[in-house]
Amino acid sequence: MENLMARMPKMLMGQDLAKSMLLLPTYNPAICKADAGARLMALDAMTDIYVPSQMSYEIYSKIYMAMLHSLKKKQTKDAIQQGNQNHMRLQGLGYNSVLGGADSFSVIGPSGIGKSTAIAKSIALSGGDQIITTENPYAQIIPCINVQCPHDCSVKGLLLAILSQVDVLIGTRYEHLAVKDRASIDNLIGTVSQVALNNILLIVIDECQNICRNKGGVNLVASMTQLINSSGVSICLVGLPETELFLGKEMQLARRSVGLSYSALPYDEYFIQFCETLFSYQYVTHPSKLTPELIELLYECTGGIIAIVVSIIMEAQQIAILTGKEELNKEIILMAYNKRLKNVQDFVQVKSNKRSQTSSIVNKNTADISQKSSVDEAGMDILIAVIIDKARSEGLDAVELLKGQEILIEEENV
Repeated sequence: MENLMARMPKMLMGQDLAKSMLLLPTYNPAICKADAGARLMALDAMTDIYVPSQMSYEIYSKIYMAMLHSLKKKQTKDAIQQGNQNHMRLQGLGYNSVLGGADSFSVIGPSGIGKSTAIAKSIALSGGDQIITTENPYAQIIPCINVQCPHDCSVKGLLLAILSQVDVLIGTRYEHLAVKDRASIDNLIGTVSQVALNNILLIVIDECQNICRNKGGVNLVASMTQLINSSGVSICLVGLPETELFLGKEMQLARRSVGLSYSALPYDEYFIQFCETLFSYQYVTHPSKLTPELIELLYECTGGIIAIVVSIIMEAQQIAILTGKEELNKEIILMAYNKRLKNVQDFVQVKSNKRSQTSSIVNKNTADISQKSSVDEAGMDILIAVIIDKARSEGLDAVELLKGQEILIEEENV
């Protein structure tokens, strides 16, 4: 029997891992002298920037160890026994779990913090695109299958999606045969369990918050539990914070979904480093220097959500180029926040201790550009958000606080 452990890539640590995960697109300062169209097209390169964080390293470690754990089970006595049990289930002759799924875990956090990107990079560094082929016995082992939880929580939809990816990667016809035979959900679970046992190391199920938003979520949770027990492979559940609360209601799944939980970035050295990296990619004619004041303003406008930080700087540069202002400054950043990030403003939450530090900056920004209506509105929006947040946290009257800021308040008597 082959030594399967030797087929895994070397586990990276420290600076080697940081360098492997870091992605900085090529940037030529001469682009700032190009015409507006060329600069707008080049600006899209900012979406490829990736600066690994502590979250990235933790996710990589979890994924690598989960794959390694599954690989250790392949072609063992327990795996053969589990395969026999799965076959008996498909024949309707009874069923008992042998391997279990104690090595499954979850990655939970709000949208935009980089979970999916970190998972994709971790999978790639763990050999995710390299099929492991063994000769004695012959087998094709897929390091990772990545699927999304169906929006309607269809158990059959999830199982068929797993089979479909397996078919694409190793040239089988499991999905076609399952559809042709109109396999029941119970038979599909048996089939997917057997396929996973023989051919998969890790199954990543993304968008798991869908189970909280659909009445079919309970059935899907039960089916996922069966799959975890009978496949013997690691399963990673990825979702928004609400997923954690839902999974906690089911003990049999909660103990298998213990894992990593994250929130938006705090105002720390990593956030500052990330902003400095983004500011090194300027496509305006007159590049600006990143100041502590601008960093605090970016945190106030984005709440530490990485995706929004990238968006606001890209949108601000687009505005600067299109309006001919050609500078990335407070005015342009506030204009981008007010005009192009309206839909995300309600989802941005800044910790109270940092908000108290940055609110004075926002107030100053608003006063400095009071002659510019569009920017004035942006600063006022942020100021109002600061005051309302303060009122909620301290149990104060928001209307009275707003009046104290010389903001016109109209009260209606109902």
